[in-house]
Amino acid sequence: MMTQTGEAHRLPVLKERHLPGECRQSVTELLKETYGYDGFRNLEIYDDLFKNRDTLCISQGQLVENVIREAEKAYKGGEQPDNILLTAPTGAGKSLLFQLPAIYLGKEYNLLTIVVSPLKALIVDQVEGLQDVGYERVAYASSDLSPEQKMEVYRAVREGEIDLFFLSPELLLSYAVREGEIDLFYLSPELLLSYDIRHFIGNRRIGMVVVDEAHTVTTWGKEFRVDYWFLGRYLDALKQNLGYSFPLFALTATAVWNPKGGNDKVIETIRSLQMEPCILYVGTV
Repeated sequence: MMTQTGEAHRLPVLKERHLPGECRQSVTELLKETYGYDGFRNLEIYDDLFKNRDTLCISQGQLVENVIREAEKAYKGGEQPDNILLTAPTGAGKSLLFQLPAIYLGKEYNLLTIVVSPLKALIVDQVEGLQDVGYERVAYASSDLSPEQKMEVYRAVREGEIDLFFLSPELLLSYAVREGEIDLFYLSPELLLSYDIRHFIGNRRIGMVVVDEAHTVTTWGKEFRVDYWFLGRYLDALKQNLGYSFPLFALTATAVWNPKGGNDKVIETIRSLQMEPCILYVGTV
């Protein structure tokens, strides 16, 4: 599936999809417990755009299970995990597709998920969304908070009272996520690339790295926010420095798919983030 040769427009290594039949029961229960949903929604994706525009209907649960299995591969050390890139329209529930695996991986294995997010408004929206459904183990720190509020957030993080800790690009942290039991850790690419990762996470093991709004890697990275352009190189070096691997999960609603022509943001994003080998899910618009 999805292979093509030619040095002039060499495609990255794309792995064949092997979708799980369904999501494990414990994750379905966590979906109900956290979000109040009885079941997963469906997503429509293209089967193989190199051949035609035929589509498949898959469950969010199948993709969530796929993401979890790749993280488990890395954690258990049996084989190298595959990276995943998903394009899906706004409103398709993309945030759940990485939040739920992150919560599960933290609960089952004490693994940390790092989410690279470009805008504070997006972070706040996700925090408030989780709070609205009653999930209280979530916080974010930003320049909007007073020094006293920041200290209270750091204390809660260190003492394990918070599961998700969101950082804005504006905040320069001295102590962030050392030994706390945190499932999801949001930060900007600028902040991520400015410090040794242990400054933020201490001895926590990374289970997965998520790049939300992944089109910004190429559309902003060349001119506006250059740290995005170096993100892939950084993450590749990070695996070498830490001595273990983890999957990369990139999501976007706006990347252009045009493998036989120019302006292909999907392929360019895979290359820039050094996601090979990659499992590709291209959703219909």
